[in-house]
Amino acid sequence: MKIRIGYVTNSSSTNFLILSKKELTAQYLYKKLGFKKNSPIESAAMEMCENIIYGTNKGLRYFNFDEVTYDNVKEVFGEKAASRYLEYQKKGYLGYMGYTSSDEGTLTSFFTTDSFEIDNNDIYVYARSCMW
Repeated sequence: MKIRIGYVTNSSSTNFLILSKKELTAQYLYKKLGFKKNSPIESAAMEMCENIIYGTNKGLRYFNFDEVTYDNVKEVFGEKAASRYLEYQKKGYLGYMGYTSSDEGTLTSFFTTDSFEIDNNDIYVYARSCMW
C-alpha cells in the first residue's frame, strides 16, 4: 500500500495485448494512439508510451509466458482477443504482451485503470484485463 498526501490507495495493474503492423516503439505507439506533436500533454503521453514499451519487457502480471501465442493470449485475454490475434498474425502483425501499473504516471495510471480496446490504424490494443 502506498500512502500519499490526502488519501490512501492500493496500486493497480493491467495486462495488455498489442498487435502492431510495425515494430513497437514509443514514437510509433505515440503516433498510433493519436497523440500530436507539440500538444500540451506531449510529455505525459510520451512517458505513457515509454511505460507501455517497458511493460512489454516485464512480461505479464500473474502469468509466466515467454512468447505471444494463441493459447497464451486465450488464457489471459479470452477467446475474442485470441481470435483477433490469429487474424492479425496472418497479416504479419507483431504481438506484444505486458503490464502497466497505476504508480507509473498520470496517463499511464489512466491507461492502467481504464478498460478498453482499440482496433484501428495498423494497431490493436486489448486492455480489458485490469487487476485492482
